[in-house]
Amino acid sequence: AKCVDIALSSCTDVAYTQMVYPNFLDQKSREVIEYSSEYLLISVLHNLLQGECNPDLRLLGCSVLAPQCEKDKVIKPCRRVCENLKKNCLPAFDAIDMAWPYFLDCDRFFAGEEEGCFDPLAKLRGEVDVEEDLPSNLPATFIRFKHHSYSQMVSTLKKIASKCSHIATTYSIGRSFEGKDLFVIEFSTKPGHHELLKPEFKYIGNMHGNEVVGKELLIYLAQYLCSEYLLGNPRIQTLINNTRIHLLPSLNPDGYELAAEEGAGYNGWVIGRQTAQNLDLNRNFPDLTSEAYRRAGIRGARLDHIPIPQSYWWGK
Repeated sequence: AKCVDIALSSCTDVAYTQMVYPNFLDQKSREVIEYSSEYLLISVLHNLLQGECNPDLRLLGCSVLAPQCEKDKVIKPCRRVCENLKKNCLPAFDAIDMAWPYFLDCDRFFAGEEEGCFDPLAKLRGEVDVEEDLPSNLPATFIRFKHHSYSQMVSTLKKIASKCSHIATTYSIGRSFEGKDLFVIEFSTKPGHHELLKPEFKYIGNMHGNEVVGKELLIYLAQYLCSEYLLGNPRIQTLINNTRIHLLPSLNPDGYELAAEEGAGYNGWVIGRQTAQNLDLNRNFPDLTSEAYRRAGIRGARLDHIPIPQSYWWGK
């Protein structure tokens, strides 16, 4: 095998940079791959499945069509990743009466951990671009002020939750359009559990993907809350002991990545502002204020739970 740079347009965002010919389907050149039915399928799966299981399926397909290569050695994708994705995505295939693609055969083209494999979906979970280890002589409460990429943000939040596991946990409220988890870190005396009558509070940052100060401030706030709680800061301990706090540093990681690729000072104020669906999240909320005033004039109408008006969805 001889490693070459990936030149397939549908696979340029995989977590590695080099592949090998022939691939697992014995396709011997870029041209053969790009004209194949398998490559066409991974290009249109998003539309066929109406956005379900993507970009996961595309990245999984790329791991077969453009196998990872390091030092002229091929590395197979992990079988467990294929099996988990197949289990989760089969209902979407069944809904359109389509069989699971043969070239994503989990037994044939994938390997077990004991054989040495890689996770083709790791980039979606922020597990590729991790922070370098800090010197061992730093205090446990040290806060490093640096800019965080998406994957570094996820890694940092997980490390904070691990260091303060008795008062912190991480979870995802869902995926962005391009498949990135929307990670939240929660601080509470019972992390992960709703407590009746205990006030809950949330901060959300990076709604506009190219506005990153809020994202960084929430990462630093998470570090601060953990460190100060461990140090015995009475104000922070009172806050966490009596409030359930949720911090979502990046609501628009897709827009952030687009802006980050251009670089600060080069992208203007438009690039990355919106989501990958061209939605401005800051201007995409239902106008429930007007709906509340309208319902207030109706005898017996409830104001404690207002459904989103049907008119909000018109044209969307």
